[in-house]
Amino acid sequence: MNHNEKLNYINYILMNRDASYKGPASLFKYRPFDEHTFDMLENKYLFLCAAEKLDDPTECMTSLNMQNLYDLERDGLKRQCVFQIMEFIRPYTSKENFEQIQMLISQVLNRNGTVRPNHLLDIQPEIDELVPGVNTAPIVNYLVNIPEKLDDPGMSEQIKILILGAYEARQKMGICSLCEDADNEYMWENYAGKNSGYCVEYDFSDFKTPNILFPVIYQDERETNIVMSIVANFIGQMIFGISSHQIQPDTSQYLRLFITKYKQWEYQNEWRILGDANTRTPAPKIKKIILGVDASVENKEAIRKYCNENNIPLEEMKK
Repeated sequence: MNHNEKLNYINYILMNRDASYKGPASLFKYRPFDEHTFDMLENKYLFLCAAEKLDDPTECMTSLNMQNLYDLERDGLKRQCVFQIMEFIRPYTSKENFEQIQMLISQVLNRNGTVRPNHLLDIQPEIDELVPGVNTAPIVNYLVNIPEKLDDPGMSEQIKILILGAYEARQKMGICSLCEDADNEYMWENYAGKNSGYCVEYDFSDFKTPNILFPVIYQDERETNIVMSIVANFIGQMIFGISSHQIQPDTSQYLRLFITKYKQWEYQNEWRILGDANTRTPAPKIKKIILGVDASVENKEAIRKYCNENNIPLEEMKK
């Protein structure tokens, strides 16, 4: 899947209670041999590691910065906030037209990097012309009314609950990482004991709980501000309603705090099972186990014995 296909798939899963899994038929788990190896295999589970223990030190890092949203002293929306919300209309116009919309917004920026709400209303007709067939007024109106919406007790309480949950995500969010391919030399080197471990191919073709499994999105920059992500999510849902369902919400905004990584990790081709930290989730059926080329004689014998007893195909990598 490319970047946009991943976003579309994530939103499909989040917005459809009866959604079916449409990811890879096989996903692979690279591991070193350790004290948990045969316990995991024999008891058929996958372990959800706390996010704070993952390889990327910035993994699931979150901040709580209202100043990225609205400048109370200058009564202006921050540039970052405006541009993030305007992303909702990118799919409904051409690349060239969207760049013109961004230019229009840049032209009404104050020197301090904020946008006064009335200036957005001034350019709304021009924005509308650049997005034929879609009424963009709902987005501009909600941008203008963000301060009022944040003062609404109902919305504030929901945001507060989500903020508290997300802010503690590194301790409370559990993640099991899987890979799309079995011949990834970087994964063998870094996650399977420098080729001395093993790789399990799991059968996800009939996966029954797609709402816990998501593709990882790789990008140059990652939004970590909880407030920005949550407000974008809420506004997207509201816009969906008042635009007569013309403008689809990106409901992945909040979830993407936990499934976005920097592009330097793109080689991992990762999918993630999400849940509570330090818990076990039932593993799908094992299709095959692949043995690293530098596995010890003792580990080779043990995994051969396990595969023979459980009728699991075993592939041994050759030098």
